[in-house]
Amino acid sequence: MKIISLVFLFAFSAYAQLLSGGNFNVITVNNIGISQGKVDSVTNTLKQIAQAQGQNVSSESMVQLRWIAVNQLVGQELVKAEIAKQGLKADSKKVDSLVAVLKKQFPSDAAFKQELKKTGSSEADFRKYVENQFLADQLLDKKIPKTKDPTDKDKKDYWEKHKNEAIVSDTIGGIKIVLNIAKGENAQAIQDKKDLLKGYAAQARMAKVSLMQLMEQFAMMAARISEDPNAKKDGGIMKKFLPKSQGTAFANAVKNLKVGQISEPFEDGSKVTMFMMTEKNDGKYESYEHEIDYILRLEAERSRQLATKNYLDQLAKTYKVQYLNKDYTPPEAIGQ
Repeated sequence: MKIISLVFLFAFSAYAQLLSGGNFNVITVNNIGISQGKVDSVTNTLKQIAQAQGQNVSSESMVQLRWIAVNQLVGQELVKAEIAKQGLKADSKKVDSLVAVLKKQFPSDAAFKQELKKTGSSEADFRKYVENQFLADQLLDKKIPKTKDPTDKDKKDYWEKHKNEAIVSDTIGGIKIVLNIAKGENAQAIQDKKDLLKGYAAQARMAKVSLMQLMEQFAMMAARISEDPNAKKDGGIMKKFLPKSQGTAFANAVKNLKVGQISEPFEDGSKVTMFMMTEKNDGKYESYEHEIDYILRLEAERSRQLATKNYLDQLAKTYKVQYLNKDYTPPEAIGQ
């Protein structure tokens, strides 16, 4: 929810800036102008989102972000025009509920108002934005149904088609958390370190999230608490390696783990170590299931994006779209 709120806040911040955006129009949709300033503002917002998620944004990436910004703005105007034509109205109670949920992501009401003040907007502006987003989602969900979670049959069918592509080896991958054992540290102190790691593992196991989300959480935990000098940079992630390369204690501790499982904390020389298995290249379906699940979700989302583009292209036949500047015309522009 925090990530969603972060993205939503950035989006609203861009929207607030657009209210006063000047500049020459580079696109028109249904005779409504979209200025260069609007596009650049949204592009910069997308850049901030990417950077907040730890991504490096190159000059080439900025061009791609501009195309995304253009398509977002054109799509918003097309959807807005169709909402007006259909006379759609938002359920005020649902909008109020969504606004309340988003406001709760701030430490206090004062902090929320301070954020609005930064963008020069009011609570009424924010509520209107939420209402517009609600109606847009409602329209698109009606025309383009949301994707469904992959079933066991979907995943097994995919495995049967692609299992011969799997490279089988003794290598594994995972995430390691390490606590150092100081010279002369007594048995109780070492046990305390093991108990501490057990507690963190229990928290991770209790989380009702997908394996991909669990892996992300475990990597963030490693970056926060692991005393491995590289953990803060790489999140304790270890890619494709032979267990025996890490020593006998490590190999014995992880040999029976399945993908998604976390080892018991174990002594490994001058360290207490805990390991989460994220990759096991043994040629067995269960070791690749989470990857297959991710691939199928990604394919479904791409299909939905394509269906959304096709729908917007259809709307563009009703609500004329004109691109007035080649630098603000994506290679696969909506309505072209």
